[in-house]
Amino acid sequence: MTALLSLDSRNFTLACDGCGQLVTNLAPTMGDWAVAWSLFSQDGWTGDDLATGPHACGRCTRTSPPPRMVEQALTRERTTPTARESRRLSVTHIADVAVVTLSGNPDLLVNSRLRDLVLDLRGRARRLAVDVTGVSRLDSGAFDVLVEAHRQPIAVCLVGPAPQIQDALRLLSLDGLFPAFRTLPEALAGDPAGAAALPTADVP
Repeated sequence: MTALLSLDSRNFTLACDGCGQLVTNLAPTMGDWAVAWSLFSQDGWTGDDLATGPHACGRCTRTSPPPRMVEQALTRERTTPTARESRRLSVTHIADVAVVTLSGNPDLLVNSRLRDLVLDLRGRARRLAVDVTGVSRLDSGAFDVLVEAHRQPIAVCLVGPAPQIQDALRLLSLDGLFPAFRTLPEALAGDPAGAAALPTADVP
């Protein structure tokens, strides 16, 4: 992901996927990703409108688009199926919905396993429900994988996101991509009332 979240999900850094240049502490002055990217794209940066990128600074725009920084890390983590198993991630299938349950905050291993699952879902599931009721935060790698699923295209929703996760979605301007529901039955039904009932928390 080119927009790298802070640990508390209240700030983000813009990273060039080509040379690694970092522009830090953007939330206090620019508010969210949409505002930041509208300004940086006028200043010579190029790339995708979504925070996941890839993006390149003015010095790197003349070359071919670089692979996403987080994608490179997740790909390097690929070893063997046994090594990639994680007790903090489980998957079940209900009709045409793949339900992924996360237990504990994601790290590189969990995000890599989640990416494997998303790649395996191509042509097998139309919807992905990610149950994050046991998770307090999602990092840049997890959001990168969810956007990758969205682009397949698979309809992605979140179940029981904590306020910090909702803050991160708004900060990265991704909240419009991933509907959020209180419970799994509401998510499976696609119940808009369940989505609307979620509490909201503002990013200062």
